[in-house]
Amino acid sequence: MKKFAIVAILLLVAALPAFALGPSIGFGVQADYASLNFVPPLSDVYGAGYGGGAHLDIGFAMLTARISGDYMRFSPDVEKFKAATGVPANVIANVSVDGGVISIISANANLKWEILPLPVVSPYLTGGIGLASISMSDVTVKVPGQPDVPVTTPSAETKTTANLGAGVNFNLGISLFIEAKYTWIFTDNTSSTYVPVTLGVTF
Repeated sequence: MKKFAIVAILLLVAALPAFALGPSIGFGVQADYASLNFVPPLSDVYGAGYGGGAHLDIGFAMLTARISGDYMRFSPDVEKFKAATGVPANVIANVSVDGGVISIISANANLKWEILPLPVVSPYLTGGIGLASISMSDVTVKVPGQPDVPVTTPSAETKTTANLGAGVNFNLGISLFIEAKYTWIFTDNTSSTYVPVTLGVTF
């Protein structure tokens, strides 16, 4: 703990000249693509998803605080979803499954550190914490000649998240960036994870 405190103080002292210059403020938007790794049985049905959001950057030289909000959508693999319903194999080919889309609405506060602040290309590390609201749309199984069968889905939940990642800024008059973050969602009993790859622009 003592060593950690000393390192934290040294980093703060080193950053003081940057804070004295005053902040730069930028606003931007981003598009996200992610692979999802939920707990079983969801992990067998869901894979990649997509979404987007917006962010606010408050920069002090090599350090930037980023506040962001994102919406991610993950659709199930229909064939794997059908197999997970427990419908007998001899009738599953005629079964259709509707719904089951997982939505994640997240808000995060991250700190970005430009490790090599070059004029055009600047790699950086990032990490932060946030909240994520996770929900699943209603699921209906349809079997020819039979009434539609609703499937009980989990209730919407809001969970704490944490993330670590890296990215690159491209300063071309406007600031473009691409980054990837390993994100933990602290769901009940065990953590779920996903890895959003983000392409964005900051004005």
